Amino acid sequence: DEDEGDFVDALEEVMSPSEDDDGDEYFDAISLDDDSVCDPPNEILGEEDDEVPVQDWPCTPLRKLELEYERCMKMNAEDLDSEPTIYIHEGSELLSQLRDQLVLLPELKDLSPSCDIKTADVGEPGITTPDEERKMRNILKYHRSIFLGDGNAAPAPARGVVCDLDVGDAKPVAQRSRSVTPHLSMKVYELIKKLLEKGLVEHSESPWASPIVIVLKKNGVDIRMCIDYRIVNTFIKLSNYPLPLIDDLLIGFESAMWFMSLDMASGFWAIRMTERAKLISAFVCPFGHFQWVRMPFGLKNAPLVYQAVINNCLWGFVRLPPEEETEVDQDVLDFLQLECPGGGVPEEKVPALTDTMTVFQRNIPTPSHMGLVLGRSSYIDDIAHGAVSWDQLCEDLNKLLFRLRYWNISVSLPKSEFGKRPIPYLSHEISAKGIRATPKIAKGVQDLPFPHTLKGVQSFLGSLNYYHKFIEDFPVVAAVLYELTDGQIRSKRDLSRAKESFEILKRKIVSTPLLRHPDRTKPFVIIPHANRWAACAVLGQEYDGVIHPVRFTGRVLNDAELRYHIAEKEVIAVLRVLQVFRTLIEGCPLEVYTRYSVLKWIIQSKTADRRCVPWGVTLSHWNLDIRKVKKDEDGLAAIMGAGITPREHLDEVAESLVPAKGLVKAPPVISVEMLEDDFEGVVLSFDGAAKTSTRKGSCGCVLWKLPGWSVMEALGFILEDVTVNDAEYNGLLKGLQMAREKDITELVVVGDSRIVIQQVQGLINCHQPNLQRKLAECEAMKEHFTSLRLVHVKRDFNQAADYITSKTLVLDDSWTVQEEDERRHLEHVSKIPEQLMKSQASLGVDIRVPESLADVSFQKEDVDVGSESAPLPNAARVMAAVTRSGAQREVEDSSRPPLGPLEYQAERWRRIKVHQRSEEYLAELVRFLKGDFESFSPRRLRKISKVADLFALDSRGILYRLARSTRDRPRDFADEPRLVVPKALQADILHYAHEDYQGGHQGKTRTHERLRSEFYWPGMCADVDRFVEECVDCASGKGRPPNLGPSPGNITPRRPFEAVSMDFVTHMPKSPRGNTFLLLFQDFFSGYVMCKPMSSTTAQDVAEAYEERVFRSFGASSLIRHDQDP
Repeated sequence: DEDEGDFVDALEEVMSPSEDDDGDEYFDAISLDDDSVCDPPNEILGEEDDEVPVQDWPCTPLRKLELEYERCMKMNAEDLDSEPTIYIHEGSELLSQLRDQLVLLPELKDLSPSCDIKTADVGEPGITTPDEERKMRNILKYHRSIFLGDGNAAPAPARGVVCDLDVGDAKPVAQRSRSVTPHLSMKVYELIKKLLEKGLVEHSESPWASPIVIVLKKNGVDIRMCIDYRIVNTFIKLSNYPLPLIDDLLIGFESAMWFMSLDMASGFWAIRMTERAKLISAFVCPFGHFQWVRMPFGLKNAPLVYQAVINNCLWGFVRLPPEEETEVDQDVLDFLQLECPGGGVPEEKVPALTDTMTVFQRNIPTPSHMGLVLGRSSYIDDIAHGAVSWDQLCEDLNKLLFRLRYWNISVSLPKSEFGKRPIPYLSHEISAKGIRATPKIAKGVQDLPFPHTLKGVQSFLGSLNYYHKFIEDFPVVAAVLYELTDGQIRSKRDLSRAKESFEILKRKIVSTPLLRHPDRTKPFVIIPHANRWAACAVLGQEYDGVIHPVRFTGRVLNDAELRYHIAEKEVIAVLRVLQVFRTLIEGCPLEVYTRYSVLKWIIQSKTADRRCVPWGVTLSHWNLDIRKVKKDEDGLAAIMGAGITPREHLDEVAESLVPAKGLVKAPPVISVEMLEDDFEGVVLSFDGAAKTSTRKGSCGCVLWKLPGWSVMEALGFILEDVTVNDAEYNGLLKGLQMAREKDITELVVVGDSRIVIQQVQGLINCHQPNLQRKLAECEAMKEHFTSLRLVHVKRDFNQAADYITSKTLVLDDSWTVQEEDERRHLEHVSKIPEQLMKSQASLGVDIRVPESLADVSFQKEDVDVGSESAPLPNAARVMAAVTRSGAQREVEDSSRPPLGPLEYQAERWRRIKVHQRSEEYLAELVRFLKGDFESFSPRRLRKISKVADLFALDSRGILYRLARSTRDRPRDFADEPRLVVPKALQADILHYAHEDYQGGHQGKTRTHERLRSEFYWPGMCADVDRFVEECVDCASGKGRPPNLGPSPGNITPRRPFEAVSMDFVTHMPKSPRGNTFLLLFQDFFSGYVMCKPMSSTTAQDVAEAYEERVFRSFGASSLIRHDQDP
């Protein structure tokens, strides 16, 4: 097939390096050998000094062309011995793209070839009988008048339709003619001569003119001529007639056994042009100015016009007007049971009628008996059909040919096939078993080299997108190629994964599986598969106990979906199948094989929220039979057909092709305790601040010498025109420069800016240009250190750098800490050691217990949790019962030395750890996170695994709850990991958070917010509410407010807008502008109501709304009544 050959040639052309890889026009020097130039005929060219007697020749279209050719050849003959001709070569684009933008003319060997029905491709050798083939050939012979012997032959004009082009008020555009080299002039001349002979083009005087483009074939001698209509197409108004979807044309063959395919002969040339369309289609070449009489390839709307003609022929919507039905053969009218009135219209008026009004505008409906022919559409000029038997196929073919004769649509006999088991159709191979990718095209891709430009990669992916339904994990493998940049390809930098992906895709397209025809009488099977960056699924059906693929689908996940759990990604894969193949599977039972229970939970749950709600609504109306399969070996792999790969094998292939978006960035460390007690080195702490009003800022940095945490150097810098993040980056850069000047190669950096720390760590992306420059400086500075560890801490622990920054901003000048008092103050306020230094409990330090505390007994029973279940020291037992002052007095009176701060801190952590192990559920979480799975039953292991990713262990083995960002609680994303509080310690935590001095008997909301930022336990909010309500001090100490507000009573206004009431309507659907509230103003005097949509209820916004709605129109009110909303 010539179209398939062009497809493969186009791919090979774009994959091979060219002289200009950026796709721009480039010039090639063509050397002219003596044998390569075609000598013009003597009777046409004549001698150089002879003048052609133009006046003796009749001025026919062909004679005009010969004269122009003679003139051009005489000019070129004088220059044959000069330098080689330079011509523009526009073949650097894909031929498929050229067809969309240019008129790529077919090869015109013979515009009127003879047609021999004996050469028709009928039947299957060895399968069909001679009688069957004879029956079909008789049908073809009866309708031989519409068959042409070549696919590029000039067809007869179709009836009832014309091509009209509307450019609106656009002014005509006339482009200059492009030169043609001498050795190609003869080929162009012959081509235009054939077009003129057959009446496809004519000489023109149109104000429009589009140039021709010469495309050399691979042999460098033969050409194909194009017409560049790219500018003209921008002015033509696009038609709204739809083209059918190719996937819709490949279904409906599940019961067919015999097939036929018909290719219309040069279909576009069968459509006549209106007068204004002729003018717009004009083109110019060195041999003259011509315009099309028939519709050419490449003009906008040309495929849509021809699609409308074929669709009307196959479905039978409207019929020809009486004046044109007189030209239809009588046997056709008799077969279609149409009566043509006698007389009619004079023949010379028929073209005028069709030139101004088509059958679609006349809109004469067909009789009821003249309905559809095949029950399916074509794709422009390609028709495919299947039948259950040979006799049915012959009957359908006879009906189709009669209908084509009625509309006078010609068929290419060499490109058509009749009575076949497999037939080629739209680059697919259709058979009774299913569809395949055309082998010729698939094998042509196998030898393609890796592209040298981004455009080549995009063309390769675009070509494979046509066959994505055959490739099981196409988005998984192709994601690496989609992320390539032009600079990366040109520099050949880090292309190993891309080349591996390229080779895998080539192997997959060569070995595409057979896709079964969808059968709506059987249930469909959905097998989802998801990984870190893509969600894929198989739509299949069961035949003889084996699941065979029907279609493959999938897509790459977006940035938000990358953070979903793998079970949620499988839901996305199922939703993808329901969306893409909705028209194919709607109303059919669906069996879903999934590895997780989330899909069933989404449908049945009454507590689902957020994204699960719309998912559940979408899934609810489908007839789903969800079957959970933990592993493919549990029976699913045994019933999978050869075209479906087990999911664990897909995961193995994907591991070597991880794209950038699939690289899961490591989360920040849960505990920053990273330094041993005897660590020797340097720690840098930095901070930054800025005033938003003046954009003046400052930064401070301190170098600490360990062990001992003594200040090596501390500096403060004043900054101009900065934001807070700018100041933080400057603090980091200044500190790194200080360490570099002191020849420090190993450094630990501490800061309280999460953005700066995690951007430098590579955990979050940086999108602001000003910060990107600072980030690049930090990356360059990191190269000067052999070890650079960055740690984020809360501001409370970074008091030393914060002090320097704040003082610098007050002094409004840079300064250096030199006084000893300042250094001691920095060492005193800094709490970084509490965060960076590992606790003594984790190092096995023996805690010294004062004897004064040894006599106090512990009320609760001892716990037994293994090696860590030793009886708690007495110091730990009384820690919640004895006040600080009492404990301090007893320690001071003791003869033993008192416990140090680190020893007390270590004992607190050990106590928390032991109590966490004493609760069964928390102990199970700890064992799961440590990898101890043997102690769990399968059922319990599944339950624990569903929530385990929300928790983490620090270096001491303390359990933390990870913060998660939600739509309702976006602040959680900025929180630190929260300590999981066991039940035994919850009362103490509530006491300190509410009743202690630092709690201050705050209300429910503030107490809960304070606890939620540091701690976690299930039911915390309810516990806080109950604890605050039962607080005796709060209940007895908070009475009624001392100053009661006066009641307005019944307001009786004396004039309009003297008194206004207002209130909010809340919880309304969010508008496109983000408004969710409606503020109402009502005049007490007249009852007049005014509304104001709002996105917030702050006092400032309410005041502005009152000014806009009331004050500006009616003046100030004496009284505003409201219920204290803002």
